[in-house]
Amino acid sequence: MTFHNEAWSVLLRSVHSIIDRTPPNLLKEIILVDDFSDMDHLKAALEEYMNKLEIVKIVRANQREGLIRARLLGYAAATGTVLIFLDSHIECAEGWIQPLLYEIYLNKTTAVTPVIDVISDETFAFQFQPAKNTNVGGFDWSLTFTWHGIPESERRRRNYKDYLPVRSPTMAGGLFAISREFFTEIGTYDEGMDIWGAENLELSFRVFTLILVISLKLYRIRPDIWMCGGTLLSAPCSHVGHIFRKRSPYKWDKNNRPVVLNNNLRMAETGYGDISARKDLRQRLQCKDFNWFLTHVYPEIFVPGEAICSGQK
Repeated sequence: MTFHNEAWSVLLRSVHSIIDRTPPNLLKEIILVDDFSDMDHLKAALEEYMNKLEIVKIVRANQREGLIRARLLGYAAATGTVLIFLDSHIECAEGWIQPLLYEIYLNKTTAVTPVIDVISDETFAFQFQPAKNTNVGGFDWSLTFTWHGIPESERRRRNYKDYLPVRSPTMAGGLFAISREFFTEIGTYDEGMDIWGAENLELSFRVFTLILVISLKLYRIRPDIWMCGGTLLSAPCSHVGHIFRKRSPYKWDKNNRPVVLNNNLRMAETGYGDISARKDLRQRLQCKDFNWFLTHVYPEIFVPGEAICSGQK
């Protein structure tokens, strides 16, 4: 769980919901990664409080790293068999962890997300979402994550049983569980990405090789959990509430760099920074191509190249 200048009560709510609603035999450690906070309550007072809980470990960055590299600090410190990445403004519901761990127990190459319920940023009330309203992740051709309803083909595959795990082409990225071994095998996060943005899609579909024509530009997309032998599921019986901020906690104009655009360019393999290591990863994993992904994982997406006409609306 990474945090930067998080409110005291919100951070404690996150930590205690994990402790209170996770069977002790399933919880090895909670790692808090402080991404260079400067608020006093997150210094000595936090150390003193968390030391009493015994199960919490605090890792501190020496400079502002952003979500991606801060999470890698937590990954380096983790000793558990399964990693569960969470934001620092959440509340885990009763029974949240068992559905996540069970799917990984069945197949270590499965990454699993909980249902992300909304916690009101005004009243802090937990707004529970029923299983029948579970959404899956997708993306558009600007490489932006999107939510959409479960496709009819997937409902049919699950025999219309709303409680069964649902296949999801991509994930939002804030909350998910994955085998530490598998996360390592597929290359963890791309350290060349900066701060926040695109890391969720990059992990969801890391390393494909097909060249696509999108908006008259060439993008070579790279492989993913799906294409490198894994599966991405959302578990309707696992619920974690999340406070959605009205504004970003990051300063996006640092050195006037378009951070999210640069991350997208790395994901699309158009050459922002040194991506040679990611290309080597693609070759080592021998992943399926992007056409396979579109055909077998996300056939519902509209492919611009397949349009029968074009023009202004």
